[in-house]
Amino acid sequence: MRAFILVAALVFATPVLAAPTVSIDQGTLTGATVNAIDVYKNIPYAAPPVGELRWQAPQPGPHWNAPRDATAFGPACPQNVSESLMARANLPQNEDCLSLNVWTPGGKKLPVMFWIHGGGFTQGAAAVPRFDGAQLAHRGVVIVTFNYRLGRLGFFPHPALSDANFGLLDQIAALQWVRRNIAAFGGDPDNVTVFGESAGGESVDMLMTSPLAKGLFAKAISESGGIFEPTTKIADARKGALDFATRLKAADLAALRAVPTAQILAADDQDDGPVIDGKVLLEDPVTAFAAGHQMAIPYLTGSNSNEGSQIGPTNSDWIAQMLGARLATVRKLYDTTDDMEFRREVFNDRFFAGATRTLATAAATRAPTYVYRFGFLNAIAHMRGETGVPHGGEMAFTFGFGPLAALAPPQDTAMVDEMQGYWTNFAKTGDPNGTGLPAWPRFEGASPSTLVIEDTTHAAPDFRKAQMDAVQR
Repeated sequence: MRAFILVAALVFATPVLAAPTVSIDQGTLTGATVNAIDVYKNIPYAAPPVGELRWQAPQPGPHWNAPRDATAFGPACPQNVSESLMARANLPQNEDCLSLNVWTPGGKKLPVMFWIHGGGFTQGAAAVPRFDGAQLAHRGVVIVTFNYRLGRLGFFPHPALSDANFGLLDQIAALQWVRRNIAAFGGDPDNVTVFGESAGGESVDMLMTSPLAKGLFAKAISESGGIFEPTTKIADARKGALDFATRLKAADLAALRAVPTAQILAADDQDDGPVIDGKVLLEDPVTAFAAGHQMAIPYLTGSNSNEGSQIGPTNSDWIAQMLGARLATVRKLYDTTDDMEFRREVFNDRFFAGATRTLATAAATRAPTYVYRFGFLNAIAHMRGETGVPHGGEMAFTFGFGPLAALAPPQDTAMVDEMQGYWTNFAKTGDPNGTGLPAWPRFEGASPSTLVIEDTTHAAPDFRKAQMDAVQR
């Protein structure tokens, strides 16, 4: 009996953490505290883009009087799901999707890291479990993730519309929200780092050239932001938009805005993405970087060792056609006799590592620039006999393993520490270097160095320069 009373006394004497609250310019939010990190989810940064607001620039978000519950993610933006991350997540979808999420360790004037998800501008969501910001937040930064419009709902250059890049405008609106509100979460609005992967990395590069994003972030990280072809001009994209409207049997904007979401997804031709519209994008990002028109801010960029895993025997014949008469000469630069492996390496060196090197070379003339090549194979990849890290394979190490962290072998955990150390150091100071980390030289000079992240991390001057130069467009 005495034991029961003692235990009961201890239980009831244990302080219960009150749900954290924060006041922003729209009202009060009630979040949750998980392992000493305050988390706020499904915060609307813009008005729902539905009805008359479909295919309009994002409008100011709603206000509320009573405290708003911010403990559950909002829905993903509408999309046709095929990518494995989205398929496994099985997230609800709704056009009312313009929300963001914040993880904060508490404090003042903390660096902010603003994540832009990938997915080819047609898929993805902030609520994908891999993008949980808790582990990064434990390193003294505030993490923001968000949704932006995708596919034809996000990129629609119809001549009757005054805008076309709605998804990029959403990204800018979310950054403007951060500028206004992040101090309430302990973040420093003057120390925001945008970082993203794949289409998110490409978005980072595009935002660096956009006049509408100027002043909204201070540093940039582009992960595997491969640029496949020059960005389409809006005039050249008009026909595709008109053909799309024809398939929907919509004669005008009112009819287009009345089409159910499911029909839009069913008719989506995947011929969508950012265009040079003269407003958000004034020119192709590669052209802008070469001309020095991008923001002069610290820039960290790189790619993985097997981005070419995206292609196979049925969709890679064009590689040889692309090289044409140079095929035999280029093949001599590659240390492989396997034809499929050769095609994948060429794909990697042209569209990912090569594109990264091109932008980094231009960026380095204006600001501190750092380039990486991620080739660390985790324990599972070693067991499978994989030869390189595929597209997206670095994200588990930048965000961490989440609830599976306790099951990771020591070498994988050590690599998470290394990657998160580099990324958060960069967010804090503009320099990824720090105590206990292998030195990462700037990408500059006659023989610029790439940080090759493998079982042993090391700097490599002129890494694969001959191959990249040989296959560039």
